[in-house]
Amino acid sequence: MKKRFSIIIMTTITGFMLPTLAIGNDKLGHRIYKKKLQKKCGFYGSVFSRKHTQAEWEKIKEQGKFQEETLKICPKFDKTKLSEKQWNDLYDFTYRYGKGGEIPGGCNDK
Repeated sequence: MKKRFSIIIMTTITGFMLPTLAIGNDKLGHRIYKKKLQKKCGFYGSVFSRKHTQAEWEKIKEQGKFQEETLKICPKFDKTKLSEKQWNDLYDFTYRYGKGGEIPGGCNDK
């Protein structure tokens, strides 16, 4: 009985954790932009994210063209520098602060 209870608890915890692994983090995405893309792009993350509306970013992501679009905006960036998780974080950042989204208050990195 104790072993069965332990298995149920572990399964429940794992079930809650797995979906969060695929979800990005917009704050982390901002840091990734600032650290890995800003110098190559030549402008702040707020400028990058406002290249499209939220709906446009969403459509680009759904079509599997987010990396391609990033390279159009930032052609000097090497896309192999980011992991899949980092790409998801970067997308969340661009979506949150895209045109029609939140106004990037603390987003203008110095």
